[in-house]
Amino acid sequence: MTRPSVHAYTFLLSFGVTAAASAQTIFNAGPDNGFFTPFSSATSSNVRYGDSGWLTNGGSAPIGLRDITLGLAVFSGANGAAPGQTDLTFTFNDGDPSGLVFGPGSTLYTVTIQNIALPASDGITPGFLYLTIPLPGVVTSGNFNNVGWSVGVQNFNYEGSFGFQVSSTLAQSVGFYTNNASFYNGTSWSLFAFSGDPTFGVANFVAEITVPSPAAGLAMFGLAGVVARRRR
Repeated sequence: MTRPSVHAYTFLLSFGVTAAASAQTIFNAGPDNGFFTPFSSATSSNVRYGDSGWLTNGGSAPIGLRDITLGLAVFSGANGAAPGQTDLTFTFNDGDPSGLVFGPGSTLYTVTIQNIALPASDGITPGFLYLTIPLPGVVTSGNFNNVGWSVGVQNFNYEGSFGFQVSSTLAQSVGFYTNNASFYNGTSWSLFAFSGDPTFGVANFVAEITVPSPAAGLAMFGLAGVVARRRR
C-alpha cells in the first residue's frame, strides 16, 4: 500500500458542537499535525479509515460512554471547491476496527449520518470542522478499555477531498494513542503510519471521547449493566 501523505496547515475553519459541561473527557487527541483527506468522489462506499486508543478511567471496569467528537477536514485542488455534502457511516468498536492492534474489533455501535455539510475550499488552505456523534448505550468491555472507530462515506457530493484532522503524540492530552491508523480497502484491513517519525509520523486522527459527569455516569453504567445482564 502506498504510504498516505499528511499536510500541515494553520487552523482555518471550525464548526460543530462542543461537549457540554455535564460531560467528562476520557480521551482527547488534539489538532497539531495537519490533515489527511483520503475521501473523494472516486472513493468506494466500502472503503473505511479507522483509529483507536485507550481511555483514561482510573481502573479496568467497563465504562458507559456519552459521545465522540471527530475532528474532520476538507481540501481541494487549485480551482477550489464549492460547498458540498456527504453521508458518513460511523462505527465504534471494542478495540481497533481492524482487529490487528488490540481488542477483537467487534462493533459496539454504528450509524449513518446523512447530509453532512462540507464547507467551500479555496484550494490553498483546508477547512476544518467537528462532528459530535452520541454513543447511546455504548459500554466498553473493560480490562484495558481500548476502543476504536472507523469512518466511510456514501453519496459523496463535493469537488474536493474529505477526511481527518491529524494529531501527534504531543497533542494526546487525555487517554493514550496508538501509533497506527487502519484502512479497509473493501476486502481486508491493514495498518499504516505517515512515516517512521515516532512523534509526528504516527497516524492519529483528532477525536475526543466523553462520559457523563460522575454522578450521571454511575447511573448510566448501572442501567447499561442491567441491559447487558438481561441480554445474556
